[in-house]
Amino acid sequence: AKAGGARVMVGFVGHPNVGKSSLLNSIIGQKVVSVKNTPGHTKILQTIVLDESTCLCDSPGVVFPRLDVFLEEQVIGGLVPLAQ
Repeated sequence: AKAGGARVMVGFVGHPNVGKSSLLNSIIGQKVVSVKNTPGHTKILQTIVLDESTCLCDSPGVVFPRLDVFLEEQVIGGLVPLAQ
């Protein structure tokens, strides 16, 4: 472990439905987080302890709004939530 007993946290961040959760399960060698073919299945950060010095963090998909596309089109395309 690092000095002071802190763990290193490795985060999986990326677009929705690209395999972040599947990669985490593959690294662990068993199903530790739920996986579906539907984008947006992972709703919250999920932290898995890999060993005494390392944690893996699975995150929901991240999509940044495009400035060259009207907001209404982004909402219809499911790129941004309706609340924005």
